[in-house]
Amino acid sequence: MEVAERGSFTEAAIALNLSQPTVSQQVQRLERMVGVKLLHRRSNKVYLSQAGEAFITHCQAGLKNIETGINTALKAAQNSLSKVTLGLTSFNTKLCLSTVLNRFHRCNPNVCLQIFEYPLEDLIQGLQNQTIDLAWMSSPLPKEILQTEVLYEEPLGLVCAATHALAGVADPTWNEIGQYPIVLPHQVSKYGIRSLVEEFFRSHQCPVNTVVEFSGSQSLRLILASSDGVAVLPLSQVETDLRNNVLVAKTFPGQSLVHKAVIATNPRFPLSPEATSLLETIRTLVPLSIC
Repeated sequence: MEVAERGSFTEAAIALNLSQPTVSQQVQRLERMVGVKLLHRRSNKVYLSQAGEAFITHCQAGLKNIETGINTALKAAQNSLSKVTLGLTSFNTKLCLSTVLNRFHRCNPNVCLQIFEYPLEDLIQGLQNQTIDLAWMSSPLPKEILQTEVLYEEPLGLVCAATHALAGVADPTWNEIGQYPIVLPHQVSKYGIRSLVEEFFRSHQCPVNTVVEFSGSQSLRLILASSDGVAVLPLSQVETDLRNNVLVAKTFPGQSLVHKAVIATNPRFPLSPEATSLLETIRTLVPLSIC
């Protein structure tokens, strides 16, 4: 349906937060299941075949029925067990997550709170299919499909191991920074901290030599300690390691880099009372913790 509407596999992939080959393979699989060609492909355009035009009407009705079924199932599950799901990225929440959890559990002792630390694309997908109620992430995010609320802004620092060659440089230049690989989160979309960092480096004509990617906070710490890479991240995430001189933070030459931590929800799905309670707890406590 996305490919037919947009007339492009590439544009459909962007809208779905998937890779173009994945979308193409899914369509090919569907055509094999149906047994006919559903789309005509040209060099610069994709459009429905006659069979595709007949088929897509039933797809639209089927998708609507599936969404209705999901909402009905979720309501039935909520009647038997109250549950809230919170998604996190490895860059966020360490600063004040424990404070939020303590308050929420005191006020909602019978609610099952599930917390997932996922890559950004998985969190966006979870919000879209309603397997995640709230996600604590970093902007930029796709505003056309998500509703975001800024919680706070925090500077990003250049962090390396205390044994790294850059650790002994008082004020590193862009040329010095560019000599080392940048440790960045695994990410394929144009959103989140990675896109912010890459654009920042490009604006200063500094190549991003990425040779190491990570998907969780623990793997980030291990990579920094065992490689010659440097990372760009909120200093609150490694506060203990900085205090214990395991890691060292450096400032960027001439300009600071700031990221916005946000809470994201899907406006298509109203929050449950329990999820609303968690959101209000975050709204109340996070700015206080930052201050």
